[in-house]
Amino acid sequence: MTTTQPRASVDLDDRSVTRTVRVAAGPNAVWRALSEPEHVAGWFGDGCETDDGGPFAAGTRGRLHFEGYGWFAFEVTRAEPGRVLAYRWGQSAEEPERMTEATFTLEPDGDGTYLTVHETGFTGDTDDAVRAALDGNREGWDGELDELVEYVESRTW
Repeated sequence: MTTTQPRASVDLDDRSVTRTVRVAAGPNAVWRALSEPEHVAGWFGDGCETDDGGPFAAGTRGRLHFEGYGWFAFEVTRAEPGRVLAYRWGQSAEEPERMTEATFTLEPDGDGTYLTVHETGFTGDTDDAVRAALDGNREGWDGELDELVEYVESRTW
């Protein structure tokens, strides 16, 4: 998919990645794509499971699958339907110090929604390791949010 959306940016001092896209759908549709496992798996990796089988809510735990990378554990830390979703995630829930937190903020815009993801908590043994992690996730959010836009806009909600 070719996009005219702004690319993600890296803040090395804050150790964060941020990207905002506009989705031509209302906040409820975007929220469903972010919080219902069957929809999450449609744009974010290729698998999503929650421990209780339901949608994301504060305290929900689960895992996300990415081909070539494996499973990533997550725990929802904040869920305000149609407004804000945040979760800590990483390849190992047993190593919480290696998990980052992704916060998705939804802002209505006429017949669409501005969606911002802000991911924080990147760590590493060296500045180069942190920079590599930030750059990798910047590329990841560029691709994944483009997929989310296409996924949401291609459906009737």
